[in-house]
Amino acid sequence: MNNIKKYIKNIWTIMPMHTKKEKFYVSELKKHLNEYLDDHPQCSYDDIVQQFGEPKDIVVEYIQSSDENDLIKRMKLKTILQKFLIFFSIICTILAIWFGVLWYSYMQDAKNSIIYEIETTISDN
Repeated sequence: MNNIKKYIKNIWTIMPMHTKKEKFYVSELKKHLNEYLDDHPQCSYDDIVQQFGEPKDIVVEYIQSSDENDLIKRMKLKTILQKFLIFFSIICTILAIWFGVLWYSYMQDAKNSIIYEIETTISDN
């Protein structure tokens, strides 16, 4: 079973997208791998690769069998999402630094406004 997990993990890390379609494809592949494991309980990772192919070849075959327009659209969407997340992270970082500077300034003002000594002058009238 460990060999199947390693094989699936290698395929999953190479997969360019991780949507429902890819999850379904990998789950179907996992079913076939488990059937193979039932018939060959002592198989090694190399046996699995020899029977099913290299993980990179599996991914290339999946990409080639996919609809090109759909794949391009999803990859563009992924790129847009990545750029948005980077932009959002930068904005959050800038805001955090700005609030930190404001907070530090506020704390310095509060520290400077504390009265440490009171001088009392008593005079006789």
